[in-house]
Amino acid sequence: MKGNTLAFALVALVCALPVSGAAAPVGGQFELDGKATKPAHVAAFRVRDQFNPREIETYVMLTATPVDKEAIKSSLDPYATAINDPAVMGDNDYLAFWVKTNGQTQMNAHVGGTQYVDSSGKIMGMQGSLVANCKENSATRVACSVKTAKPVKSMDGPSWSLDVSFESDVAARPVGKAMAADGEAPGKALMALRGALAGKDLQKILGMLTPEQAKSYNEDWRTPEENLESAKEILDMRVPKQPKITGGEWLAEDRAVLEVEGVPYPNGKMLYLVEMHRVDGQWRYADSTPAGLLR
Repeated sequence: MKGNTLAFALVALVCALPVSGAAAPVGGQFELDGKATKPAHVAAFRVRDQFNPREIETYVMLTATPVDKEAIKSSLDPYATAINDPAVMGDNDYLAFWVKTNGQTQMNAHVGGTQYVDSSGKIMGMQGSLVANCKENSATRVACSVKTAKPVKSMDGPSWSLDVSFESDVAARPVGKAMAADGEAPGKALMALRGALAGKDLQKILGMLTPEQAKSYNEDWRTPEENLESAKEILDMRVPKQPKITGGEWLAEDRAVLEVEGVPYPNGKMLYLVEMHRVDGQWRYADSTPAGLLR
């Protein structure tokens, strides 16, 4: 009886021990002037390449405290939501990496109140200092090690070095059903709003916005003329100028996201994502965000 009890206890102890060689989700450090920053949490998301916005890449965040994964994943602009997460705001140190489909990796480290940017590819034509190796790099999973072959001397600051590894599932909102290139009914509603912004009919403009959007342009402490001026000024910046709808996706029967090319400034071209909601049987503007510059 005693022998059986001892054997059971040994088995329980062995089962409780960590498996030798099992990789941690995040490990390693960023060392700056002899001081190490060691992240404790990893999160990864699918985002658009800001300089080639029709391409999707993986954005990896290594932080001291967890980020709000659900809020970032479900956002119209996951990258903008990610960089405004409390875990990376203020004086918080963190490491962030963009991992392209070919494994090329770019880093943005915020340590000690300073940004340190580098790449395993080229930056402004110069080869970066990072060495990246990804054993997994798909739309659903990423696992990489990123390091510097030797310490890097920053232009006006101390030397730094990097040797980190991370692995994580990659979060992304479900892809909707593709819509026709003209954006169908939501696209027509957006084009009508762009036309209405050239006029002076506030009620017509408000009728093309979701109630949440319309509220801020219908304040009773402002005159109707002031509300109109505010609506035209702000929406003129947010709704793509000279819009060319190139497609989009149906997220639900009453929610769609349009891909729209626009002109933010003379000789400039940008891709926007515009969210449209159907309210009371009518498609209305809900939100928009710039996805990146087009060449």
